[in-house]
Amino acid sequence: MDTRLAQLPLSAYVREQLLARLVRLEEEWARCAEHSGADSVHDLRVAIRRLREALRLFKSLFPKQQRKQVRTELSLNMSLAGRTRDIDIARDSFARADVQLSPELALHLSNERAVAEAALRASLSAGLRSGFGARWRDTLRLNTELPLHPEEVPEANSSRAPRGKRRDLWHETETAAGNARRVLPLLLEQFCKAGERLAHDDVDPATLHRLRLEGKHLRYTLELFRPIYGRRMDDLIAALKDTQTRLGDITDSTATTAWLKSQGIHHKPEARQLQLFLQHRAQKLSAQFVEYWREHWGLPAFRQQRIHYLARFAGQAPPSAVKRAQTAGSPPETVLAAPDEDLSA
Repeated sequence: MDTRLAQLPLSAYVREQLLARLVRLEEEWARCAEHSGADSVHDLRVAIRRLREALRLFKSLFPKQQRKQVRTELSLNMSLAGRTRDIDIARDSFARADVQLSPELALHLSNERAVAEAALRASLSAGLRSGFGARWRDTLRLNTELPLHPEEVPEANSSRAPRGKRRDLWHETETAAGNARRVLPLLLEQFCKAGERLAHDDVDPATLHRLRLEGKHLRYTLELFRPIYGRRMDDLIAALKDTQTRLGDITDSTATTAWLKSQGIHHKPEARQLQLFLQHRAQKLSAQFVEYWREHWGLPAFRQQRIHYLARFAGQAPPSAVKRAQTAGSPPETVLAAPDEDLSA
């Protein structure tokens, strides 16, 4: 837990986090431009999501036109990477279902992958030639302090749950830790409420994609504030990642079925066989997910403990950490005091 970062004004904290995410994106961008294998494409998509989520969350800190310009470039490359990823998932699905591809269908998939990869690499290469990282630093003014723009100043005392306009959530003059303690519990509570609405016995597997998106937004937001929490934040992020993985397996099944139809190959014998497999898999995984939800996020104690943690421990060490630091002879000011509660599970 970094006490220096915790005490930064929100705009300064966001600036540091965006710079770090942009550096990571530059690395994944260059790697994928050179070799667009399945792992490289996946890592690129994650890096794009992390930067895009930060821009979405803190849009009040950036001029609208400049922010939109960067997000448009991100969305273009995300779409191209997604097209490549869809084919990789389809191939994996055929292999998982143990479906033998005809030469014709195998050639179709190979050609589609080659075309999608070529388009992605061409776009990434163009971004590298234009120095996209340096351009975006200038466009977003990441090399200077981030001011709030007068036309987008949030309400001074707003603390309501998010309903699309997330700029209302953040107080620019408040510290990063103060914003985290006030906002993150609301976002986690919103995720849990979404799960309560969707995770029931007769759930349609396709509708669970909405919960997956909620989980992604929450996870990337928690990652943004991870530096000002302790190691227990890692447990919360890991729990969300596990939830996303389960939902991702369901989404892959429903999305691949839709992809087969979009390609006009859903009527082929191998595709029909795969669709039956995917339908059964999605239903089975959905039922398992409902049980998982009830045994984890559905338990009031499970989620309340984590909501309470987010509301109390941004910029503060839990009592056990304070005692360890004092025992080791650390100066008192190096660790911020925390409430008496110990939320270890």
